[in-house]
Amino acid sequence: MKKTSAALLAVPLAASMLLLSGCGGDSKPTASSSNTTTSPPTTTVSAATSASPTPSASRPTDPNIPAAARAHTPAGAEAFVRYFYSQLNIAWSKPQAGLISSLSAPTCKTCAALEGSAVDLASKHQRYRGDVFTVGTVSSIGESEVLVVGEQPPGAVIDVKGSVVKSKTTAQKAKFVIAVEWHAGGWRIHEMKVLK
Repeated sequence: MKKTSAALLAVPLAASMLLLSGCGGDSKPTASSSNTTTSPPTTTVSAATSASPTPSASRPTDPNIPAAARAHTPAGAEAFVRYFYSQLNIAWSKPQAGLISSLSAPTCKTCAALEGSAVDLASKHQRYRGDVFTVGTVSSIGESEVLVVGEQPPGAVIDVKGSVVKSKTTAQKAKFVIAVEWHAGGWRIHEMKVLK
């Protein structure tokens, strides 16, 4: 299979929602989106940041990483990647800045784009309704690589009143190779690549 880099749903909210794609080198992909006229229930938005970070590898470390995801083993790397995706879903649905950057290395451009989208959502008092990505399977494929298979389910960016700003109405399956690195006693996402 051919490997190319991609971002998961990097959302420049001023323009349009961007979806999973296999184009370009670890950069923001482009895809179409559809607008919806339905309005979900009113919601509130929190722009909180991560609490009490500890410096590690030049970035704060998430103090809530589960014990299984702290093991310096292939199983630990798999658990860490699962945790990363759960935090991505929280980072966009609350939204909450700092969750993605606390789990990734500065080298991960995709991670930086995902973090930037969480920051944009918070600054515009918007949030993502639904999961950004649902993990199906996670398996080690090398000493520092993990294969993730799952899908991006339908979802929408909504404002503080619950009005839909942008939406995605169809699910999209995806496979990713996640390069992880062990830094100062913990895993970090180093790079994300999509498999076609």
